[in-house]
Formats: sequence, structure tokens, C-alpha cells
Amino acid sequence: MDASWLNGTLWERVSRWWQKSAPAPSAVVDIFRELGEAAKVLVVPNDRVGGLVIGAPVCRAVRQRYPRAHISLLVDEGKAAMARQLPYGDEVVGAPLRRPAGSPDLQAVRRQLQEARYDLAICLGADCSYRLAWLCAGSGARMRLGFSRQGMKPFNIEVVPRAAEVYEGEQYLGLLRLLGLEELAETRWAVEAEQAAQARSRYLDEENSRNAIGVDLSGGEGRGLSQRQLDELVGRVIERGARPVLFFTPAEQRQLNFLHKSHGNRVLPYLQDDLAGSAALLANCRALVACNTELLHLAGAMHVPVVGIFAEDPRRWVPPHNTWVKTIQAADLRAVGIPQIARLLEEALAGSGR
Repeated sequence: MDASWLNGTLWERVSRWWQKSAPAPSAVVDIFRELGEAAKVLVVPNDRVGGLVIGAPVCRAVRQRYPRAHISLLVDEGKAAMARQLPYGDEVVGAPLRRPAGSPDLQAVRRQLQEARYDLAICLGADCSYRLAWLCAGSGARMRLGFSRQGMKPFNIEVVPRAAEVYEGEQYLGLLRLLGLEELAETRWAVEAEQAAQARSRYLDEENSRNAIGVDLSGGEGRGLSQRQLDELVGRVIERGARPVLFFTPAEQRQLNFLHKSHGNRVLPYLQDDLAGSAALLANCRALVACNTELLHLAGAMHVPVVGIFAEDPRRWVPPHNTWVKTIQAADLRAVGIPQIARLLEEALAGSGR
């Protein structure tokens, strides 16, 4: 994994020094009284792939702990529509989290957070981006709770992260215990029946509405499957009589053009410009094949069977005892054989009964 994800680029670190942006020392406070009386809370899900979905149970726990508080969620602007589907927050603050720390756009977001005068900010993710920790550090919240980081002190209440192979959701238990909560139950993401029906009628004809299989073209944070692998995988899906739904972003336009030329109208492209819309269409898929991306975590939360292909330890991203996700781990995803993926896809479908 690129170390800049944790520590920031050289430009970001120089910018932080130049702007003297380290948070001012907080006055001595009664931690437990402050935690118990928080009236304005900022929850910051991990901005790595799947962070919003994995952090949903924490949002629910915070709402249970602070039923009368005003709770805001800080997410990337591209995930704001999905965040608004969570019934646990009062407000969603969308930020351009792909911009570097210190950029004018993120400076404006930080001023917005400071003006809100939060009592408590909770930053999720032991390895969230530098810019997210930078925003939390400058949010102005009296109590800033998060995982300790090397070379940066964005929080005045820190929890030491656990081993890298521990599921991300379980990492949050230490944070919840400080808030007086012990359990982190699974949150299942649901899509309204009407929204799912609209997606089905718009994108799937009657013949394929019950036999669609999603293929995520994105590579997540690294290289995904090659054009050759995707071509063979899509061909296998078609051979089994299913309609491949190709989830893509503008970055995968080249792969999409290749697959459309190779397989014509037998494939259904879907541009992931709205996670809420992606969820509605995904609800109509019997299964999904994906690398470690947002869509994979969303499918798992919706109990859609998944074949997940990971370049790092999948235990970090898949809950223990999960029966919905079949995993493949390979240092080089381009070396993964399509027969192995196809076999796990059949196992996932057989086990789910979909």
C-alpha cells in the first residue's frame, strides 16, 4: 500500500508546516463528562474503500448513545447521496476528499467544521487518508477521538490500532467502549422496494431481471483485473445464461469499450455516478464479482453473494464468519485464474439460493 495514504504526500506535509495547521493544545477537561454531554457530534467514516459501509454500525451506535445530539457525517462528496440513506445522522457534510490537504477546497471545509463548533469528533479507520485526519485535527471539536498515527497528533483521545488482519469493524470496538458501548452489531444495508423496482425496469428486461450478475470493473486502490481476464470472466457469465451488469467509473471507460465491442448488447454497462443508484441495481443482481472496492462492501452489507479478489489480507475487510463473500487473495491480481473465480461464483450462488 502506498505510504502516502497514511502520511500524506510531500506537498501535503510541507503545506501543513507552512500553514501552521496543527491543532492548538486543548484545555484540561473532564474527558468522561465531556463525552457524556456531547450535544454536537461529527462522525468521520474511513475514506478508504468501503469505509462508509463498514462504519454504518458505529453511526447507529453513536445515535443510540446520543439520541438528542445533532450528528453530522463527513464523507467524500461522491458518497454523500449514499450517506444520506443512513437514518442515524442529521446532516451530511460532503467534502472533496480526493484533493490534497491544504488545498483551497479543503481549507473551506475545515472552516465550515470549525464554525459548527462540535463537542465531539470521531474519526474511524486506523489508516484513513492523511487529509481526513488533517480535517479532523482542524475541526475545532473539543474532543477528537481516533486511532493514533505516526508523525501526526490529530486527536486528543487516541486508541492504539490492532493488528492489520483484524476486521475493520472490530477495530472500532475500542472507540465504542470509550463511549460506554460494548457491542458492534452488523448493519444490513437495505434498498427500498420501489427504488429496486425502478432500477430493474429501467436497466433490465423481463428475461434478465432475475438472472443478472454484477462485474465491477474498478480495481479499487490498486490494479484490478486485466482486459483479458475481464473478457474471459464476462464470457463465462454469458455462457451460464446470465446477463453481466458492468459497474464502471470513467476511469474504466477503455475496458468498458473493449468489453462492449467483444460482447455487444449481451452486457449491460452502468456508470457508478451515484452509489444509491448502484445499490438499487445491485439489489437486482444474483451475485457480484469485484476487487476490493466500495461496491464489494455494499454488496456484502446487502447480503448479495460476492466473489471478492484482494491484494491484501481479506480478513481486514470481510467480517469473520461471513457466508456471503468468497475471497481470493493474490499479491498480483493479474495472476488470478478465471476458472478459480468462476468456481467460487458457482459456490456463492449455490450457497445463497438466489
